[in-house]
Amino acid sequence: MELECAKYGEKMDSAEAACRHPGDYCQYRKACMIQFVERENRGEKSSGCIKDRKEELTRGAT
Repeated sequence: MELECAKYGEKMDSAEAACRHPGDYCQYRKACMIQFVERENRGEKSSGCIKDRKEELTRGAT
């Protein structure tokens, strides 16, 4: 899927989604699909985060 920056009009593929101007003010940031997909992509790459969270919740319940 192709994403487009609402502020700068830059286009990128969702697999490579990353804000190219993270230090700049952006009025669209809270609703930005690029930001959302970037976070999702980082989450997929970190191994075991869901498993670790389940274990943490299980330990707290006992």
